[in-house]
Amino acid sequence: MVRKPKPGKKFKYNLEPVLMVRQIKEKKEQEQFADKKRAYIKEKDEEERLKKTEKERIDDVRTLIKKGPIRDFADVLRRRAHLGVLKEDVEKQVEKVIDASKVLENQRVKLIDAMKDKKVMEKDKTNKLDQYKKLMENLEMKFMDEIATLRFQHDKTKE
Repeated sequence: MVRKPKPGKKFKYNLEPVLMVRQIKEKKEQEQFADKKRAYIKEKDEEERLKKTEKERIDDVRTLIKKGPIRDFADVLRRRAHLGVLKEDVEKQVEKVIDASKVLENQRVKLIDAMKDKKVMEKDKTNKLDQYKKLMENLEMKFMDEIATLRFQHDKTKE
């Protein structure tokens, strides 16, 4: 039940502390989301760097083979072994990117929930302010009606 404010009192939202807490929570969630997004971008960049390195090494081996007779076959085997290691690194990095994207998505959900909670409180505050304004207008109209009635009665008694 809403308490009726006295005429002339300034509007005060009684759940202002709750709204402030929700605003702070939303801000923290935004900061965490930004951190998670930076981590995701870092992992994605590392994945791209590893893929680029792998592609360059594959191209090096191909050009070595295309040149003609191979003088040092052990070099080719070392390069091939290195490609295997690079491929494993790329696969591990892909897993890291997937994990980072899951963490980012979870944080996105938390942020959206915090934003919804804050929005609900803001909407409630707006509704309460509208109710307050309506009540004040009604009180003002009642006051003006009383003044008009008193004036009418005063004028009538003078006659």
